[in-house]
Amino acid sequence: MNLQKLYTEAAQDANSGQYKEAIRKFELILTHEMGADDKANVCALLGGLYLMVGNNEQGVRTLEEALAVEPNNAAGWSNLSEGLRLLGQLDEAIEASHKAITLMPNDAEAHNNLANTLQEMGRLEDAVSSYEHALKLNPDFYDAKGNLIKCLTAYTSPKAVSHPISEINKKIRKISIVPSAKKIISDAQVVQLFSKSLNILESDDLELETESSQVYRRNSVDMNCKRHMSIFDQHNVIPQYCFGCYKVQVEPRTIIELVKLLMIFDQLKLEDNNTRKCMIELRPEIPGFYKGLIYCSGLEQANKISDAVDVIVKENISSTLSAKVKRGCSEYASSFPDYPEINNSGPQLMNYNEDWIPIEDTHDRDNPIPPRKNLQPSLSGLNLQDVLIIKKWIDYARGIEDLSFNLLGNHALHDYDIFNEAQARTAKFPYAK
Repeated sequence: MNLQKLYTEAAQDANSGQYKEAIRKFELILTHEMGADDKANVCALLGGLYLMVGNNEQGVRTLEEALAVEPNNAAGWSNLSEGLRLLGQLDEAIEASHKAITLMPNDAEAHNNLANTLQEMGRLEDAVSSYEHALKLNPDFYDAKGNLIKCLTAYTSPKAVSHPISEINKKIRKISIVPSAKKIISDAQVVQLFSKSLNILESDDLELETESSQVYRRNSVDMNCKRHMSIFDQHNVIPQYCFGCYKVQVEPRTIIELVKLLMIFDQLKLEDNNTRKCMIELRPEIPGFYKGLIYCSGLEQANKISDAVDVIVKENISSTLSAKVKRGCSEYASSFPDYPEINNSGPQLMNYNEDWIPIEDTHDRDNPIPPRKNLQPSLSGLNLQDVLIIKKWIDYARGIEDLSFNLLGNHALHDYDIFNEAQARTAKFPYAK
């Protein structure tokens, strides 16, 4: 076997995003005899690829093996820091980041990874500084831009001079998002809100965007939905946690109503400051278009919040809108039709299967996705990420032919992927104009 040829093919696969094929080839290379330095190099590359596909424990082990032979590999330390962060080993991740930065002070990726860990630790001021430093080293660093924008949903830098992204966020946060008390929010209020924020955004030629399409207002509790969905996707079982998860759902009919709901959710005062979000529905098998969700810790709380929110949306958006209680994630119903059925007067139709406990335990051992311990609550008020997401919502509205988007101005199509997904969606779920 020509190992050099296989190595070249594996590297090409990695560069083109074919991570699983690259992993297969690098693993095959490691079954052959080679020098310690060559093996360390392959392990360093392979470890980074394991992280790319979510195999974090294997990625960390492989990177540690490489660094034991080649301790001056800055990229290896940087990748290791990210893997340790994903495993929740934050102190160790900080140490690995510092080693990477010591070896390569001007590596923007290392500063970005350090900032990710600082954010995870709740050290948001330090995280913002590190993201800004990464962008000073590489002004076009896409990931660092997105990470900084996301971090600013929970923190505003008090510094007089900071990165332009932070400055734009400060300006947008000065726009009032507070709806009038017990009064229908007018379309004109939504138009004015978006127009002001877009003028600020377009005053700086930064070409900013976000991967997110959902606007969150989070509390400090990490529900760890990524872990729960991973278990369902891999084993087709519903995690025990999700049997106590209920949501209050509101379904606006237009993008204008969705922004109005965002305004309400932003200012909504709840005893437990429940996490809430406004979203466009992109899941191909789930019906609906615009949704607002409030996450609740039980049925009793969900019913109480639903009653209160129902009154608020009727008073502030439309008398024809309503709030309803739903159970867990919509995906679960595809395999377990009884799961979403709610009984308010006794036991639920479907309860947790105790036989699933060892499945969950094994999954957590092999694919640990720990909840974040230092999650910072979202700041109330409009922010830069909100505005970037609303721009995506406009493209979604175009795709489903919700003509109310025209009220927000004649803007060029921005996100073609969102537009195409929305257009394709209407073939299965026709939008009622």
